[in-house]
Amino acid sequence: MKNKALFDEYAKDILTHELFLETKKSCSHGSITIHDHSIAVAALAFSMAESIGGLDERCVVRAGLLHDFFLYEWHVPGIRYLKHGWAHPAIAAKKAREVFGISDKEYSCIKTHMWPWTLFSIPVCREGWVVSLADKIIALKETLFCRRRKYRYC
Repeated sequence: MKNKALFDEYAKDILTHELFLETKKSCSHGSITIHDHSIAVAALAFSMAESIGGLDERCVVRAGLLHDFFLYEWHVPGIRYLKHGWAHPAIAAKKAREVFGISDKEYSCIKTHMWPWTLFSIPVCREGWVVSLADKIIALKETLFCRRRKYRYC
């Protein structure tokens, strides 16, 4: 990341918000919290956007931070567990809009970040592709190298 100060400026209202801080209580992959996963995705997406150039860097930071802002424990067996992969992008986008008033582009990036898992919800802008790719890279890294089971439902 070349410009950490700019990243921090784009992220500060989200990183300090009480509901975003709630993501420290739920896990994403292995022993990684949704909070830490989201920061890693946002940082990688921001670095990718810096390298590519011409992208809305604010958008990729904010969408990266909020792409998993669904605020429920999904590891509990049952219907929510089974549908989580398909359902959580739309839930996260809606909650992010309600809480943070995100832009239409940020909403789109969040809603499409699980493509191709969500077959018909394809990224429509370059920022969406960057957030989706950053999420997959970070998730793969966490799944392969951070599997220590720290949380009850992980």
